[in-house]
This record gives sequence, structure tokens and C-alpha cells, in this order.
Amino acid sequence: MTLLMKKQLVFCLSLLLMAASCSKRPNMRANEPNSPRRISSPEANASEPAVVTTKDGAAYVVWVEHHGKDADVMLERFNGEGQSLGAVVRVNPHAGQATAWRGDPPTIAVASDGTVYVGWTGRADAASGSSPDIYLSASRDAGKSFDAPVKVNDDQKPVDHGMHSLAIASDGRVYVGWLDERNVAAAPEHDMKMKASSSGHHMESNREVFLSVSTDGGRSFAPNQSIASEVCPCCKTNLAVGNDGRVYVSWRQVLPGDYRHIAVSSSSDQGKTFAKATIVSNDEWVLKGCPVSGAALSADADGILRVVWYAGGDKGQRGIYWAESRDGGKTFSPRQLLAESAAYGTPIQLRHRVDAVAGMWQDGEGNKAKIQVARFGNGKSEAPNTVGAGELPAAAATNDRVLVLYVIEEGGKRAVWLMSVEKRKFDFGA
Repeated sequence: MTLLMKKQLVFCLSLLLMAASCSKRPNMRANEPNSPRRISSPEANASEPAVVTTKDGAAYVVWVEHHGKDADVMLERFNGEGQSLGAVVRVNPHAGQATAWRGDPPTIAVASDGTVYVGWTGRADAASGSSPDIYLSASRDAGKSFDAPVKVNDDQKPVDHGMHSLAIASDGRVYVGWLDERNVAAAPEHDMKMKASSSGHHMESNREVFLSVSTDGGRSFAPNQSIASEVCPCCKTNLAVGNDGRVYVSWRQVLPGDYRHIAVSSSSDQGKTFAKATIVSNDEWVLKGCPVSGAALSADADGILRVVWYAGGDKGQRGIYWAESRDGGKTFSPRQLLAESAAYGTPIQLRHRVDAVAGMWQDGEGNKAKIQVARFGNGKSEAPNTVGAGELPAAAATNDRVLVLYVIEEGGKRAVWLMSVEKRKFDFGA
């Protein structure tokens, strides 16, 4: 991508986002092609978007609408130009029974048979003794309705379960991973004080990574298994399944001395057993607190496992890094800096072809937040490009476009917005 093309892209998207930020914009849900539009309800505080695309070029988008302590997971189907293809559907069957926060959005995936799966967290209720449990909902009619949700974690303790991830194998197996504290002692009282850190998150006890698999289309799950312990308590897990069926899971490991580094483990027997975890990179990041940032994984058709993550340690620059494994996650290439950045949240990966992989992340926060993207792979990476303004970006490539979700605040309320951008502007080719 030439410098002129990049300048043109930034200019065009800036105009689009200026239009999107106008709170008086009429008919915000109109089906005008390629125009940014608010997709969340104007009556709710909305956030935590996620998106997945299908082979026919359509996309399913989920987000969370908050009403005080209550929250609902909403879903809508769009075409590649960002035009709605149906009504908004509430995923959780009972109003207000979901929960989410900016580090833990719902998860969504589509199986080869067209089944749409949405992972979400149930709200804790002191009166009934319920805890934040992990649920999976399945739609078998293109997102028009959902089956009754299935609880994934099999313990009955009133403890936290969250930071979940979701992946579907080509054989239809459904994998769910999450952070769990069923076997974890509470943190000492003196460690629960707020940390003066960029995340502003208090200390909690470290968690365990748990995983379960469904072989019947999400209708039931196998007994839960623990994959790792001493895991950063508020950094997102991630899952990916390769063409060979190998299952990869990632998390941020807490090592002696409060080093917090990305770890990966894999299974070659459909999730029955997992290999010893590998630390992707020795970032030398010491943090007695939680960065609220996991890793993005992709297991590509070329057999390469690619990892993108944020590191803020003393070794090198603070920013977004990437590395890849060509031996099933046993070893990784030396990390490479994708962009020096004050990144927030967990980055994502965009894929179109094997040779067209990009990372996307939020740089800065609040009204200064920018959405940045940079292509990488084959031992090199390109300079980052700003594609808009907003927080908590999510994106996925359709046949010839990229759908980008983001959160902005208007009128004192957060709203989820969607824009459709030509793929060539991401240097993904025609």
C-alpha cells in the first residue's frame, strides 16, 4: 500500500466516522450501503461487540446491551456492505440474565452446517445463589431463534467463570475455554486494593484455564478439564482449530516474579489431552496487576499458528507483537513488533487468504481511542494504519469487504457502530 493510498484511506474513514459520531444523524438503522450506522438500541448502554462471517459473504454480529445490573446479548445478521438481513434477536432467553464487561465480550462462531453458536456469561444473582456461569446458545435457523442455552461449566460453586473463548472444528466439535476459580483460594485482603495502573483493575487471585468439548452440536458438554493454573485472572483466553484438527488454547501465564507472558498449549486428540504449555515470548513484563489483554490466535491453512498480543515490559518497546509456530505450538519464532502502541484490550486477527493476515487493536482510550490495523507474516510486517476512531474494535472479512465494529459514547451512553470498508483498503487484494 502506497503512502498516498494510506492517506486517502485515513481521510475517507475519518469522514465516515465524523458522520457516525453525530448524535442527530437521522435514520441510523437505515439500510444505506457502506454507511456507518449504530446497531445498538439508543435506550441502552451497549458495548462488547463480536462478529463472524460466513462463506456466502454474510455476517453475524453480537453485542451486549446493559440496563443497570441487567444485560442482554443481542444478535443481528448483515450482508458484506453492512445492510441488515433480519431482525435483532435476543440470545439469552430471559431478559436481563446476561453479563459482560469490556474485557470479556460474547463469543460467536459458525459451523460448517450453518449452525450459529454464541457463548455468553450469565449474571450472578445473590438471591438465588447463581454465579457468572458460561453458557452456549445455538441457532439452527440462521439466527432467527436460539435453542435453550446449555451451561458449559459443570461445577456448582458460586465462583467466577469468564474470559471465555469458542472454536468449531471441521468435524462439528464445539470447543469452549474459559478462566475458572473453582479450585482457587481467595486473594488476601491486602492484595485486593486498586492498582494505580493503566488498566485500573484490582488484584485478584490467579485462575485456572478450563476447557470442555461438545460432540452433539452444543446440546451437551463433556466433563470440564483443567489445562493450566496460575493464570492471569482478567486476560482473555483464545481458541483455534487447525485443518488437521489440532486444538490450540492461549492465555496469559503468571510466572514467578509476577512476569505475565502469553502461553499456548495444543491437543492432537480432539481435546482429550493437552501438551505442556509453551511461553510464546519472554517479554520480561513484570506487572503486579492485570493488563486485561489476551492473545489473538489463528491456525491457518498453511499449517502455521500465528499469535498477536500486547506486551508492556522492559524488553523492547511497549506495543503489539506477533510470532508464529510451524511445529504445532511447540516452539515459536522470535517476536516481532507490529506497532509501538498504548494498546487496550485484546487484539484481533483478520484473515482473508493465507498470505493476507493482519492484526487490529485499540490504541489509546476514551475519546482518544484509535482503531489500528497492520498486515504481517512471512517474517515481516507493514506499518500500522489508522482506520477509524472508537473503542473495543471487532472485525471480520467477508468476500470483498471488511466489517468493523466499534464503541463510541454519545449523549452519555455507549453505542455499538458498524462500518463496511473495501477489502483493498486493508491491502487484502480484490
